[in-house]
Amino acid sequence: MKKKMNKKSVTVKKAALATMCLACVLSVSACGKKDNRNENKDPITGESQTQSNDGNGSEAGTDGSNEGGSDTAAGDHSEFEAMIGDENTDPNSIIDYINTNIAGAAVSDVKNFFTGLLGFGDDIRNIDFTRLEDSRKYMPEDMIAFMDLMRLEGDTPSMLMSDEENRKVINMTLSEMLERALLFEQHLEKYPNSVSTDAAARMYEEIATNAISGGYNKEEGVEHYYKGDANDIIDQKALQYYQQFVQANPNSNLAKIVTEYMNVLQSNDFKINDSMEDFYKGLHGKLNVSNLTNHGANTGTNGAGNGSMNNSTESNTENSSMENSNTETSSVDNTNTAKNDTNAVDTVIQGTVNR
Repeated sequence: MKKKMNKKSVTVKKAALATMCLACVLSVSACGKKDNRNENKDPITGESQTQSNDGNGSEAGTDGSNEGGSDTAAGDHSEFEAMIGDENTDPNSIIDYINTNIAGAAVSDVKNFFTGLLGFGDDIRNIDFTRLEDSRKYMPEDMIAFMDLMRLEGDTPSMLMSDEENRKVINMTLSEMLERALLFEQHLEKYPNSVSTDAAARMYEEIATNAISGGYNKEEGVEHYYKGDANDIIDQKALQYYQQFVQANPNSNLAKIVTEYMNVLQSNDFKINDSMEDFYKGLHGKLNVSNLTNHGANTGTNGAGNGSMNNSTESNTENSSMENSNTETSSVDNTNTAKNDTNAVDTVIQGTVNR
């Protein structure tokens, strides 16, 4: 009897164990079905969330700074590279490409776009920056600031082409030239290692050099733009414009150079001699753009772009210097500026000390 009861007890335990195992299996199966059913689906609508997640990823980088972009998402822009590599490319075609592709471009692509554009051609003034307005919200901050500077340069050029001289000539009063150079100096100090740095450095050197040297080039026969009654004499009234600039901007790099130049002018009785010419030839080193940008790079090299001005006065000629052909009109004129002239080129060629 006892043996029969033990046998029955064992049977009951086995049945209970089997029931528990079956319950576990059913529970696991149910969990699995639930996960499979709701995986990557919205809990309310039941729609797949996979596509929307991908979409959110692709939208990154379309804000004003393009900071949300991903370098790993860089696309194939071989067409752009081909355009940059062809010197016959119309700059407007490069701009059109940027406007078309910038919205979905990665950060690295955007940087390459503007590095290529700013380094293209012999003169950055040939780029119509107004055509980039639609792409403004995708630009890095330094590029926006540089574009605004170049639009100012486009509205009131520091240099312009003279049909009579067949080269670019100074187109501003002396005080305006100094102030324009200062704007580019301030840009370099604020954005020392950015997309626009090399291009801004070239503009800064060119404008500052011409403001101080007056575009003088003895070898090419280019007379000093701020000359006095004789070709080898600088008008002493130019000194007041340099003094005003230094007083207004005493801590600027340019003011320090202008201060040194004022001493040279006075010590040489405003005569263009060997000492004065040596000062002009050394302007590249005195401007010392690498100190402003703090990256020590040679701003004279930038891909296909135009190199910065070198130490020689020959470079001053190639970078838009001028020849004053009419000494009779070299008196001071504080009321007439190039931007108000109806015939700016002729006025520039005549030349006055405040220009």
